[in-house]
Amino acid sequence: MFPAVLLGLVESVLLLYAGVQSFRAIQSTSQNDDKQWLTFWLLYTVSRFIFAVADYILFVIPFYGEIKIGFIVFIGVFNGASMIYPILEPFLLQADEVAKKYEAQARAEASKYTK
Repeated sequence: MFPAVLLGLVESVLLLYAGVQSFRAIQSTSQNDDKQWLTFWLLYTVSRFIFAVADYILFVIPFYGEIKIGFIVFIGVFNGASMIYPILEPFLLQADEVAKKYEAQARAEASKYTK
């Protein structure tokens, strides 16, 4: 098991790599790399939310930190984001519909007070 400082350093380097690749994707004319890196950032954000909750429970699992780093490597370096996204897409679409419903309700309620 690696020290937490080393895991944090590795994650920072991976995020720097992802940032550079995202910049290059923006600069390119291909839409494939744009989709890869947008999907990466979406899955990274979702995973950070899940890890924020799971860290309180799963920290006792050996190599938990290494598993988290491995996931980031998989979705970024090995294009795992394009493999995982189709599995999550139906759930994300369903969650988006719910969010749109509550967003519309919140806008309607807010408009009562802004007139």
